[in-house]
Amino acid sequence: MQRNMVNLVELAHAVDLIGRYAPRSVIDKALRSAGLDRAMLSGTTGFIPYASEAVLLETVARTIGDRHLGARIGRDFDYSAYGAYSHFVLGAPDLASAFDRGRRALLFTHPGSEIILRETDTHLVVGRNSEGLSVIGHQHLDEGALFVIGRVAQHFLGPDWRPDWVEIPNASANETEELERLVDAPVRIGSQMPAIAIRRTDLSALNPGVPEQRRTISLKELGALMGIAPVQTVANTVIQILQITFATGLASEHAVAHLLATGPRTLQRALKAEGTSFRQIRSRFVEERALSLLSETDTPIEDIAKVLGYSEPRSFRRVFKGWTGLSPSAFRAANSQG
Repeated sequence: MQRNMVNLVELAHAVDLIGRYAPRSVIDKALRSAGLDRAMLSGTTGFIPYASEAVLLETVARTIGDRHLGARIGRDFDYSAYGAYSHFVLGAPDLASAFDRGRRALLFTHPGSEIILRETDTHLVVGRNSEGLSVIGHQHLDEGALFVIGRVAQHFLGPDWRPDWVEIPNASANETEELERLVDAPVRIGSQMPAIAIRRTDLSALNPGVPEQRRTISLKELGALMGIAPVQTVANTVIQILQITFATGLASEHAVAHLLATGPRTLQRALKAEGTSFRQIRSRFVEERALSLLSETDTPIEDIAKVLGYSEPRSFRRVFKGWTGLSPSAFRAANSQG
């Protein structure tokens, strides 16, 4: 089971940029179609399924009649929105090193995808591989990726730099004219992934800014700076989704499977292969969230019980005592005393 994900910072920034082309009502409806909500995009770090971003873009694009909405969002995308990741990549001493850093650290922005480098006699073709994804709206993310990759090259080669050509998997010949105008470069169709071509002689271009200190930050340190841990298992993915969707209620197994663009049975099999189940993960998540809410907030116990899915506070108290040996009120009192 694939675990292609996207960092929430990208999704939140993309939603802001879509607002330049579509009314809020259209975006909100598209978010709901993708199983998302604006409340999930604020004050939370982590990942959301890649498929959800694709469905969001496709739904908006169909509503407003824009075949190349993904390209427009990519053109407007502010690379600095990635925070510590962008500093890590753009702090490299030269362009070749920047692409290497981006390739190694991609798990913090797009877990499940990878940067692929292909050399020709004269060029380095840099692409983002998300092979195997056949989700609705995938072409919008492919077109947007051309610009995001290009932002790295422009940092070292200047804002007027353009690739010698770009490659795109899914486009017909009659659709390339508008895309060529947007990317300002020839478009080659039928490739395995979205990619841009950079002259090999340009790879030695030095950082025009002040390079970072020579000590190379580790990926563990980068994750700490970004406030996230890479998604490495299906169980990790489910936990991420529960954390993000918690703002609008505790997600069901069916809802999590829907966000992953799969069925509940497929999700069950994938979790079983990892020695766990959705029920176990959800129970552990509820326990950890209960402990956090009781120790870090003054939220009434009745409200905590409700938000965690217990219609009766009495049921929550009984389950909580099974976890800790204490009632919720006793746990809160003991925690407040030190």
